[in-house]
Amino acid sequence: MDDLLQLIYGNHPKSMKLHADGQKIINFIRDKNEVGREELAQFLNIDLNSQKGKKHFYNLVSPMFGKILVSERRGKAVVYHLSYDMFRVYLDTIRRKAKYYLLKNPAEEKGEEDQ
Repeated sequence: MDDLLQLIYGNHPKSMKLHADGQKIINFIRDKNEVGREELAQFLNIDLNSQKGKKHFYNLVSPMFGKILVSERRGKAVVYHLSYDMFRVYLDTIRRKAKYYLLKNPAEEKGEEDQ
């Protein structure tokens, strides 16, 4: 779980403070399968009506978008769920970029084909 949290938040000392709550979020959504925004904020004891609470909530949730978290609007409600497929796409993108920057002749390199 630590590796996943480092991919999401990074390893800067300030962002390391988000790891504990990030782990709670992942476990909570995984257990429930999908969670509404208000339900998640209530679980984290964050008041979304205050500016400070809203900022803290989105500091926790925003880095997960595009990596493991999908949000979906249902009327006025926002629902979050985890996506392993999105995580695979994220890792494949990193892998392709690493191949381009780290190998001298990436086109000539044998191995897995990029999909």
